[in-house]
Amino acid sequence: MTTIPVRSSSLVVVWAMVVITAVISMNGLWHGADGTGWKQTIRSDAKGYYGYLQAFFIRHDLGHEEFVTEYVQYTPTGTLNKYFCGTSLMMAPWFGIGHALALNDQEHPQDGTSVHEQKAISVGGWVYLFIGLLALRALLLGLGVRDGIVAWTLAGLALGTPLIQYAAMQPGWSHVYSFCVIGGFLLAVHRITSSGSRGWTIAAGALLAIIILIRPVNAMVLLAVPVVAGTQTLPMVRGLLQRYWTALGAVLLFAAVIAIQPLLWHVQTGNWTEWGYQGEGFHWDRPEIIKVLFGFRRGLFLWTPIMLLTALGTLLLWRTDRWRSSWSVAYWIFCTYVISSWWIWYYGGGFASRVYIDHYPVLVIPMVLMLQQWTARWWMVARIFIVLCIALNLAQLWQYHNGLLHHECMDREKYAYSFLRFDDAHKDRLGGNYQAPPFNPNGMEMVLEETCGMDDSCTFWSRGKRIQWEGAYTPSTVCLFDRWTEFGLLFQATTDTLPVGRALFLEVGLQRFEARPEGSLHTLGITQIRNAQDSVYFYEPFPINPLPGKVGRWEQLEYRIPVPPLAEGDELSFYFWNKDLRSAFLMDDVFMRVSAVKPY
Repeated sequence: MTTIPVRSSSLVVVWAMVVITAVISMNGLWHGADGTGWKQTIRSDAKGYYGYLQAFFIRHDLGHEEFVTEYVQYTPTGTLNKYFCGTSLMMAPWFGIGHALALNDQEHPQDGTSVHEQKAISVGGWVYLFIGLLALRALLLGLGVRDGIVAWTLAGLALGTPLIQYAAMQPGWSHVYSFCVIGGFLLAVHRITSSGSRGWTIAAGALLAIIILIRPVNAMVLLAVPVVAGTQTLPMVRGLLQRYWTALGAVLLFAAVIAIQPLLWHVQTGNWTEWGYQGEGFHWDRPEIIKVLFGFRRGLFLWTPIMLLTALGTLLLWRTDRWRSSWSVAYWIFCTYVISSWWIWYYGGGFASRVYIDHYPVLVIPMVLMLQQWTARWWMVARIFIVLCIALNLAQLWQYHNGLLHHECMDREKYAYSFLRFDDAHKDRLGGNYQAPPFNPNGMEMVLEETCGMDDSCTFWSRGKRIQWEGAYTPSTVCLFDRWTEFGLLFQATTDTLPVGRALFLEVGLQRFEARPEGSLHTLGITQIRNAQDSVYFYEPFPINPLPGKVGRWEQLEYRIPVPPLAEGDELSFYFWNKDLRSAFLMDDVFMRVSAVKPY
C-alpha cells in the first residue's frame, strides 16, 4: 500500500479550496445584493430535499403536506415528496444544528426557514466538499500518483468546474453530496483491494446505499470498481466471496440504509414503493449526446473544458493500462447515455453541466494516471491548460451571477455575445424562453394552431393596439407597444379546445421591429393558467428578447414553453406585458402552436 504523505501540497490545496469556498459563500450566497442572500440557499430542487426535514422534524405532517408545485404531489392515500431522501439524510445533521440555534433565538422563525438553518446547510456543503476532496486525495495518492499531480487535479476540480458553484452558492442541491460520497466509496474500494479491510468493506455497503438514495441512477458507480481496482478486480471479488461474513455485513448494512426510502414512502402513502417523478422520465431512444457534451446550452466540454483532459486520459491510458482504459471508456459511454436520455437533458436552470459533478471522482482517475506518465514539457502544458480552465470557469461564474449569462436558455449567439464580457452594457440583456418539450415517450400531437396577422381578427389572439403603418411586415397593420400601452396581443384558450390531463407544449413566434435601441428590452412574455375558480396557479414570465434587437429591422422571435396538464375549466393564456410602460416597438404576424403529450 502506497504511503500517503501527511504534509503535502495536495493537503494544503484541500484546505485552500475549502477556505475559498467558504469565502465565496459568505460574500456571495450569504450576503447577496441586500444582505439576505442566505434566503436563496433553499430553493428549486433544494426545497424538496429540505422539505423532508421540515415535514418530519418540525411540522410532523409528512404524508399530509400542503401542495407545493416543486415537490409535493397528491396521491389517493397521502401526499408524496417526489425526491429520494439521500440528500436530506446528509443535510440532517446541519439542519439539526441550525434549528437548535433557531430555537434559542426567538427573533427568528421556528419553521426551518431562519438564517440559522440555511447558513448551517451552507456550512455542511463546505464540510462535504472537504471530505470529498480528502477522500479523492487519498485515493489518488494510494494509486501511486505524485503529490504535485494530485494537488493540481484537486485545484482544477474545485475551481475549474461547476463544483465550486454547487458547494459555495447552491449547497442545497445534491451534487456536492454525491461528489463526497462517491469519492468515499471509491476510496473504500481501493482499500478493500489493497488490504481486504473488513471495516472498509462494510463502509462501502453503506456508502453505496447513500449514493443510490441521493440519485438512484448513480448506482452506475459500480462500473467504476474496475477503474479503481485495475487488474486486481477479480482477485478482490474472490476475496470478498471467501470472507462471506464480512460481505454479508456489507450487504445487510446496504439493505438497512436503502430501506429508509421505502419506510418514508410507506409513512407518506401507505405504499412500500412509489414513483415521485410523474410526468418525467428517460427518452432512451433519443439521447441528446452531442448537445450534452458539446452544446452551447450546457455542453460539458464547452463549459468545463478541463474535462477534455479527463477524456483524453481515458483514451491515452490504453497504451499502458488497457483494463482501466476500457472500463473508463465504458463508464463514459454509460454515464453520458443515461445523462443525455433524461427528458430535460440540460436539467433546467443552472451553471454549466452540473450532473457530471457526481462523477468527477471516477473520471479523473485515468487523467491523473496519464499525467503521471507525461514528460516535464507536457506536464507544464497540462498545468497551463488547468490554469486557463480555472480562469475561464471563474470568469463565467462571475458572469452568471451578475446577469451576463442566461440562467437556462444559452445558445451559440448568446454565448458569442457574452463571451468574456464584464461591462454593464452587457448586463441583463439576455432573455427568451426555449425549453425542452415535456416528457413524451410516445411523442406529441398538435391540438391547436393559429397564425394571426394584425389586419384581420383571429380566433384565439385578441387585444393589442393596432395601427396602420406602411412598413408593416405583412401587409399594412401592426400592433403598437408604447408608453401608454401596458398589455397587448393576448392568446386565450380553454379546455373547450385544449385537452385535459396531458402536458402541453407552446411554440410561439412573432415579428418584432424596434425603431430605437432597446425599444423592447423591458417587455415580458407571460404564460399563465387560471382555474375555474379564477385563481392563477401557473405563472411564468420572461424577457421577450433573446438578444438585444437590431434597430430598423424586422426580426423573428420564437419561444418554446412547456405547460403542465390542464384541469377541466382551466384557461391557458399567453400575453405580452409592457412592464412599467418603458417599451416602444412594433409587432406583427404572431403564431401559436399547441401540442399535447400523447397518452402513455
